[in-house]
Amino acid sequence: MRTKAIIIVIALALAGVATVLAVNYINSARSEVAASSEPVEVLVAQEDIPRGMSAEELVAGEMIVLEQVPQRYVAADAISSVRAIEGQVLNTPLSKGEQVTTARFSLPSAAGLAYSVPGDQVAIAIPVDEVRGISGMVRPGDRVAVFVTVDSIEETDEGGKVTRLLLPEAKVVAMGTALTAETATTQSDDDGGGALVTSNAQTESPSVMTLAVSPADAEKLIFGEEEGSVWITLLPATAETPPTAPGRSLANLFE
Repeated sequence: MRTKAIIIVIALALAGVATVLAVNYINSARSEVAASSEPVEVLVAQEDIPRGMSAEELVAGEMIVLEQVPQRYVAADAISSVRAIEGQVLNTPLSKGEQVTTARFSLPSAAGLAYSVPGDQVAIAIPVDEVRGISGMVRPGDRVAVFVTVDSIEETDEGGKVTRLLLPEAKVVAMGTALTAETATTQSDDDGGGALVTSNAQTESPSVMTLAVSPADAEKLIFGEEEGSVWITLLPATAETPPTAPGRSLANLFE
């Protein structure tokens, strides 16, 4: 009888342990299911997006926005903050409704110039000097307007020169070989106080500026370079509309 009692006690104890383990397992499974259903904010494409666009363009155009997605459906390396892709470009197309992942973005210097050029545009390089290139202070990502001076065909100009706005707006995609606007912080010895100053990573003003323009604007720019003199003007970062200008010749220079 004593042996049977011991066996019964052991069986009851094991049953109790099994019950506790089962309850803990069920509670843990329920917690995991509940956690996997919790919404997580990730960036999601709002439309089909071609490669080559910058993260800043995508965010400003609301082509990628934060949406809540159940945790169990969140893709690996999904992005929950635009800061994770600042200064980068889309290296592969995105489909509408697709979650944005870090693998889809690269630094322009790593991805190459082609990834900085929108799908309906082309990259064209033009020679610049310190004056026409605004002292080398233009950075990739800036917007510029292009003016050209050529021989006038208007009778009122009596065969003289005319300066006109050639391209109201164009995006700079490279300055020299630099594809980003990165700067280097160096130690200044001028005042002996060890002040920090920020300078361009390039020590000399680049002699080539590369713009992203439409094929039709590329024709204008090439013709302007071949037949006249091209000047670059830097547009304000806050400008919302392209500039306009009437054109100037000797006939209306002082109007």
